[in-house]
Amino acid sequence: MHDIYIEGGTKRQRDIADKVISFCIQRLMPKARSLNVELTLTKDMPDLGGCWLLDNHRSFGIEVNTISKTKDLILSLIHEMVHAKQYYKKELTEALTMKTEGTMINKVYWKGKDCTDIEYKNLPYEIEAYDKQETLYKEYKQCL
Repeated sequence: MHDIYIEGGTKRQRDIADKVISFCIQRLMPKARSLNVELTLTKDMPDLGGCWLLDNHRSFGIEVNTISKTKDLILSLIHEMVHAKQYYKKELTEALTMKTEGTMINKVYWKGKDCTDIEYKNLPYEIEAYDKQETLYKEYKQCL
């Protein structure tokens, strides 16, 4: 059983989000048991969305911008759920590391490779998320 908590947005956006998240869990993590997804729908963010780990690799926080069209909302949700899958399967990991001068930096790893200094458009986990969002969007629309 999966726990999906959604706050913000309109009732229609929350209903869409619940269906998209459930669809993505089924398609991306079919063997997963007891996932926790906490979604915030907001107009107050500069990006389209974000995903991060909460307590462990089965618990995710997601934030998605609601100022766009319904299609863009669905694509953003799918994109962030691909990141949730990456965290769940431990393909995407993070570690807080101390630099030599004593400051802390959050290091990001894709399948064990340090990706901290790679340009956004070349990040392998973003490339996968953008690739999968289009395919999954088409599958999702066919299920309606």
